[in-house]
Amino acid sequence: MANLLYVTCNVMPQERSRTLTLGSRFLEEYLRVNPHDDVQILDLYRDSIQRVDQDILTAWQRIERNKDYELFSDDERRKIGRILRLAEQFGRCDKYVFVTHSLNLWFPAEFKMYIDAICVPNLTYRVTPLGAKGLLASRPRKSLHLHASTVFAFGQEQDLSTTFLHSVLNFLGVADQKNVIIEGDWPEPGAKEEDTSTWRWLMEFANHF
Repeated sequence: MANLLYVTCNVMPQERSRTLTLGSRFLEEYLRVNPHDDVQILDLYRDSIQRVDQDILTAWQRIERNKDYELFSDDERRKIGRILRLAEQFGRCDKYVFVTHSLNLWFPAEFKMYIDAICVPNLTYRVTPLGAKGLLASRPRKSLHLHASTVFAFGQEQDLSTTFLHSVLNFLGVADQKNVIIEGDWPEPGAKEEDTSTWRWLMEFANHF
């Protein structure tokens, strides 16, 4: 039995989002093929994600100095507890599905907050004399990123969403990664053909993920 973490970051309702619709269908097919797997779902607009603020940074410094956790303030304990739960959840999983869209050449802020929350020293990575090193490569892990790019160009600038997530996952130890990028998240009539092709690929992929 595998553990799959399904993460969405899209404020639109499912019927108005191509990625959420395709992601939901993929998840249904995955569960049909893998009925005994444990699936955990995070909606980054619905579920409260702790921002890395001054309390969090202070708490990390105290942890690195082996300070007694009981000496932390109530706010520090509450905030670091929420961060640790997210990082521990991420570390327990074998498979990850991310359903996102671009906003001004990048992810919405809620997604970056989540990435900051799961990158925790001595939990998902550690700092060595040679630099930081991810801690999740001890067993095979894989990911699927279903992402909607913008339908217009930002001059000559490149959207950095997919390359950023690829780099973070690769650093942490998720070596097997697949990206599915569609043009635009709004379900326009002209997108049906592309969605049908993507849907067929996702259904086949779900049988081997």
